[in-house]
Amino acid sequence: MINKIHNWTDKKLEENKIGWINNFSDLKTVLDYKKSFFSEEKDLQILSINFPETEKNQALNILSPTNQKSGEIGIYQNLKKEIKENTLEELLGFDLIGIEPGGDFHSFHCHDLKDDLISKFEIKINKNGLIQENKNWKEMVDYMNNSDNGFEPVPWFFVKVNRVKTAST
Repeated sequence: MINKIHNWTDKKLEENKIGWINNFSDLKTVLDYKKSFFSEEKDLQILSINFPETEKNQALNILSPTNQKSGEIGIYQNLKKEIKENTLEELLGFDLIGIEPGGDFHSFHCHDLKDDLISKFEIKINKNGLIQENKNWKEMVDYMNNSDNGFEPVPWFFVKVNRVKTAST
């Protein structure tokens, strides 16, 4: 099974249908992956992250290969494509993500910041473990990107997290 996944992902990387690392370029490719390797799994969910329009250009600049000293990472490739949210997406909440130079990313939960963010920015965490509302997001991003606060020295962004609804969900 692992060899089949390796072969599939190698092919899809060459076709620019997946991006390094952990990114699918379109819903059709995600559904093909799910059907090919996890068709028996009923609890899988497809999630999307969406940058605020005001932050997209800044993210493109920061994640540019010339600034990262690497190739184009998947998030950068998808931002360049200007993939829009669609009506099949259900809002789950908002997250603060730090993006590593290689394209991997992590949540504010990696720093166990929930209680600090709640008290400092008066936010609510919803049943999905995500930030309920998008108020104060600019201040939270500034806080995460301030090196004096001791977080990962990577660019941090505020993103909307959606569940993609498909015929099987």
